[in-house]
Amino acid sequence: MIVKGQTKSGIQFQLDDNIKDDARFIFIMSRLQTDEMRENPHEALKVLRSLFNLIFGTDEATMTFMDAVATAHGGICSVKNLISEINEMFEAINAKNSSSSPE
Repeated sequence: MIVKGQTKSGIQFQLDDNIKDDARFIFIMSRLQTDEMRENPHEALKVLRSLFNLIFGTDEATMTFMDAVATAHGGICSVKNLISEINEMFEAINAKNSSSSPE
């Protein structure tokens, strides 16, 4: 199922919610949470590129997203804002899934 939404800063997105079950996604996300990634932003950016290519499919789509982040945040696409926007997108997917599942 495709989930469409908008982050608090106004970035519109659509993502396939099945991505969170993709082993590649889980692997990349677990790598980003290591101490090595927290201590080495350059290495984290390499891993983020893999994540963005998995999420968005192409470098062009990734750059479009990064341009939107820069526009929403004063012209700079900081890693902090980039990760924050991605987190919001996945929180929206989780919220959508939890609201549509039977209790």
